[in-house]
Amino acid sequence: AMWIADSEPALAWLLLVSAVETAANRWDKSGASNTDRLRDSKPDLVEAIELRCPELLPIVADKIADTIGATRKFVNFVLEFLPMPPQARPEQAFQVAWNPKDLKAPLLKIYDYRSKALHTGIPFPAPMCQPPMCINNWSAPAEKPGGLAVSTLGSVWLKKDLPLSLHIFEYIARKVLQSWWSSLQTSGTGHGP
Repeated sequence: AMWIADSEPALAWLLLVSAVETAANRWDKSGASNTDRLRDSKPDLVEAIELRCPELLPIVADKIADTIGATRKFVNFVLEFLPMPPQARPEQAFQVAWNPKDLKAPLLKIYDYRSKALHTGIPFPAPMCQPPMCINNWSAPAEKPGGLAVSTLGSVWLKKDLPLSLHIFEYIARKVLQSWWSSLQTSGTGHGP
């Protein structure tokens, strides 16, 4: 992903999210049945199936098991292995709040952008694909855009639509994957490769 970040940042986003998602699928510890996972993920669908043909529910759940709860797995995995913030950080207004409670919404937004990019062809927002702002006296580039909104390429994105810069998500993804990988070596669990 980082090899192409300069020339294809939207693809770099997809590759980074996919790497984390792949590991999250392997790590997922939810021992719930496919039917229970479907019930948690898509309660309206379960209700419709149960009203019309209840015996179909386990069949449908088994057929779509790999796609159920993908967002939950992604977010929980990142938060489980969340690293410490980088040592060098920008001014406070341009820092990401580094705790699970505050990072959950940005991670949900990033996974939503990933889904839109893959399934509808809507790319990651342009400001998330541009180099981050860095003022000369800062220790590091901005982890997120500043201000109330960003305008580029004829569009406007609100602050809430731009949760992280690519470089800070790369840091999170890299550290999360390294931490997970290390946990496999020390735990001996069956969740490894």
